Amino acid sequence: MTGILIPAGGLIMAIAGLVIYWYRSATRDFILQRLNDDDTDTPPEFEMEGPFVVRHYLLPWLVVTPICVSLALIWGWPWNIVLGLVIVAGFIGTELDAWIYGWRLSQMESQLADAIDVLIASVSSGASLQASLQQASEYSPMPLRGELFEMVARLRLGDAPPDVFNLLGQRVPTETFRLFSTTLNVNWTVGGQLAETLAAIGSTIRDRLAIARQIRTLSTQGTLTTLTVLAVVWFMAAMMWQSDPPRFTAFLQSIVGSWLVAVSLFLQGVGIALVSRISRPKI
Repeated sequence: MTGILIPAGGLIMAIAGLVIYWYRSATRDFILQRLNDDDTDTPPEFEMEGPFVVRHYLLPWLVVTPICVSLALIWGWPWNIVLGLVIVAGFIGTELDAWIYGWRLSQMESQLADAIDVLIASVSSGASLQASLQQASEYSPMPLRGELFEMVARLRLGDAPPDVFNLLGQRVPTETFRLFSTTLNVNWTVGGQLAETLAAIGSTIRDRLAIARQIRTLSTQGTLTTLTVLAVVWFMAAMMWQSDPPRFTAFLQSIVGSWLVAVSLFLQGVGIALVSRISRPKI
């Protein structure tokens, strides 16, 4: 009994340490985001608007946990192996959610750079800002078209332009959209050469996207290495099971074998979490 409690206690302590680390990291990122946000107060009706895309931190764990628990309840898998599978699958799902989140924001930023070109041409020809935004919304693809249509509709309904522009920065929580909304807000308030300012912003956005692509290209090596190591481990396990299924099943059901597999799965989850943290720098 003592031989089981010591590895179980060590595994629980390691999981608790990992949860504390991710909680503190999420708290630190939230505080930094609050510090970088504007200190201007917004009306209550704009505070109700949610962001364009959000991270689903709990959804992958809520999906994989019942599936892995069913393996223990239906097929009789050891609970320590099931716990290791939950950790690995949960972190893989979290990584997939982070990739979808970053891809959608990158798509919006790329479309904004093209929309700014339309705004520059329209403003330079003498059109008003509202008419230029309407024209840009017609030429922009989804999902940026919906955001621009929403902004133009609020301006036509009589909402305060600074609040509408700030809402766009809240809906799409990136530095690019905050810069764009702040520029429109300042130009609407004090005036100025909007075409030249938008041209500089468009150039900045494209440079930022180019740097982000280069960083993703450089960080892809670490991600591919992690995926290769995981694939090799699972491939070797499949080959061992294929060569001698009864012996491999007996090894998994034994106390030593189940704990070795559980620790291996836990280390794989920790590796996925660390590589995900390192290979996603902020620009």
